[in-house]
Amino acid sequence: MNEGDQMLQEIYIKNFVLIEELRLSFEQGLNVLTGETGAGKSIIIDALGLVLGERVRNDLLRDSQKKAIVEAVFAVENNSAAHSVLLENGLLEEEEDCIVVSREIATSGRSLARINGRNVNAGFLKSLARHLIDMHLQDESSGFLNPQNYLQFVDGFIEEGQDIGKEMESLFLQIRDEERQLENYKNNEQNRLQKVDFIRYQIEEIEKAGLRSGEEEELLALNQRIKNAQALEEGTGRILELLYHRQHADESALDLISASLENLGRLKEDEFLSRLETPLEEIYYSLQDIASQLSSFRDSLDFEPGLLEESEERLYQLQRLKGKYGQSIDEILDYLGKARLELEYLENSGEKQQELEESIAALKLRYHHQAAQLSQLRQSAAQKLQESVDMELQELNMPQVKFAVQMEPRETPGIKGMDQVDFLFSPNPGEEMHSLSRIASGGERSRFILALKKALAGIYMIPTLIFDEIDVGVGGTALAAMASKLYELSLEHQLILVTHSPQIASLAHQHFLIEKASSEDCTLTTVRELEAEARVEEIARMLEGEDFSPLALEHAREMLTRRELTPAAVKRE
Repeated sequence: MNEGDQMLQEIYIKNFVLIEELRLSFEQGLNVLTGETGAGKSIIIDALGLVLGERVRNDLLRDSQKKAIVEAVFAVENNSAAHSVLLENGLLEEEEDCIVVSREIATSGRSLARINGRNVNAGFLKSLARHLIDMHLQDESSGFLNPQNYLQFVDGFIEEGQDIGKEMESLFLQIRDEERQLENYKNNEQNRLQKVDFIRYQIEEIEKAGLRSGEEEELLALNQRIKNAQALEEGTGRILELLYHRQHADESALDLISASLENLGRLKEDEFLSRLETPLEEIYYSLQDIASQLSSFRDSLDFEPGLLEESEERLYQLQRLKGKYGQSIDEILDYLGKARLELEYLENSGEKQQELEESIAALKLRYHHQAAQLSQLRQSAAQKLQESVDMELQELNMPQVKFAVQMEPRETPGIKGMDQVDFLFSPNPGEEMHSLSRIASGGERSRFILALKKALAGIYMIPTLIFDEIDVGVGGTALAAMASKLYELSLEHQLILVTHSPQIASLAHQHFLIEKASSEDCTLTTVRELEAEARVEEIARMLEGEDFSPLALEHAREMLTRRELTPAAVKRE
């Protein structure tokens, strides 16, 4: 783990239980919180739980007239799981490497959660917390021991063949998708047959109509022309008389222009008049063309009897089709094209079902082959995990405890393969192995969880581990062994511990003292980082109590000196 690249960097607390206002900065490695019983050490843990999505209680406000605030800063630059979740939800920019998670509790008791200033719900905080912090609380079942995590722990010990698992997951998702498609085909078979008949009827109705793009506009124009035929014919005849007809007493426009051209021809020696001859000729020929078109138009007004009724009947047919298939002929023709494609799809669904059945069978063969290979790798990995935990248990002075990884086949295939894993535990020789969920005593549970986390240190990807008085119920050489293991674990993870143990506190990279001060008006909890002689005195207090002796001070200095030695020397504590 790179220094500080994925850890809890800081927590800010205001108006929370006994804390008026507090800001703590944590380091990589082992961070301990110590203090007298009742000083409020667990308040820090409670505050962290709040920013990780835990439920808000009514008794968390120190001053009921003011809101409470808890903020935590996490480095996520190299925390790929958290980074992906945040990016997917628009809560992190690519160049950002830290997030600020905050929780406010209003005086009404309602809470507001934010990440980098953007509102989120408590459920999202909980889901994100799985990638940031593993919190082990006193007298509480650890989520770490959720059986759903066991298979992931075993897979972490597979040295080669990780691609097999990824390919198997891809095959499983493809099988599930194609099975869903096949099921839809089968469930909709009756509906499919009915739909085929209905679509065929629609296609036949549209095709039978013989629609043509632009036809409706042409019919509407024809209808209008038929209805206005008499007026159009009379008007056209009058225009022709004025432009072209010679039988009238008055000369037509064409006659007048023709006469003008004759006169102009006699005067074309003049340059100005000569230039006018060509434009006048163009007008003459244009009038001839217009007259010809008008004559043809007038002749076209002689409609067959019944044509108006036919066009109106066709328009009614088009209107009826528009009411069913589209707002225009083009839309109806577009609907026809889509209907033909859908009919082809439905008619070929039988073939598609067969293709899916064959594809699913082939995919399942590949899936089971990959799952079988992965099961073999997992058997070997489970043995390595078991041996690693056994070694950690030995070093924690728990040689009588037996641990086993039990692998059994699943009843049905899953995205992770055909294996299910359980962790078995026996606290004493001769006792039957049973599930870890039945571990009894707190001290026993704590030491076992520590052994398992230490064994998984290199593959357990949660960067920050929090322990609330993990040393309760542990003493003597077992406690010394636990202290050594916690120190070793802090080399791989950031650890934050609430502890009463001087052995553990003496190994810390950072030491905070939690104190409670009371007056007539109020009681406050404060936290300060200890250094140099102040830390020696706190270790001495933990050894002997408030009235510690010079010998206790000397012992405390010796313990802190030994903390500076190599990890190998620390293990001999």
